Amino acid sequence: ALGQIEQKQRANEQLRKELGDQGVRDPASGLYTRAHFEDQLRREVDLSTREHREFAAVFIEIDPPTERVRALGDEAQARVLEALGRLLRSGTRAMDASCRVDEKRFAVLLSGVGLATAHARMEGLRRQCATQIVVQDGQELGFTVAMGVASFPHTSHTQDDLLAACEAALAEAQRRGGNLVTLAAIRFET
Repeated sequence: ALGQIEQKQRANEQLRKELGDQGVRDPASGLYTRAHFEDQLRREVDLSTREHREFAAVFIEIDPPTERVRALGDEAQARVLEALGRLLRSGTRAMDASCRVDEKRFAVLLSGVGLATAHARMEGLRRQCATQIVVQDGQELGFTVAMGVASFPHTSHTQDDLLAACEAALAEAQRRGGNLVTLAAIRFET
């Protein structure tokens, strides 16, 4: 069974390379790039401001790799990255944007979704990551993720504040040991 999973992973990797959207998708994860994320974020902020609707943003980082993943090297880490990309693509709607922001950071924009719904969806994704079977050289690899969730306009009223709120929530999830979804604080105006 592990051999079949590994074979499927290789086939998915080859297909992703063949169908890669040049410049729009990250070749390693199959997710949208940082430029696409920034463009979609501007659109969501504009739409939310005009139509008085909310959306959520999530920052995600893979928790530090296990000894087994480190021992298997870069190819094992690439398999984990590929698995996270696949889970993010399959676990979000077409109207959402799942992106690889940089080497370690991933982001998801959930259009028209509030903080509670975003938390529930990301908690489901976190569980999927923790139980995902990833195989490299016949060995099963595991991985977990830390996530920080914020929403516009509830946790922040500007694009920069939204990103800072995601960053703070992610840092709190990591501070608590990872494998956790943390919500940004809601600011109360006095």
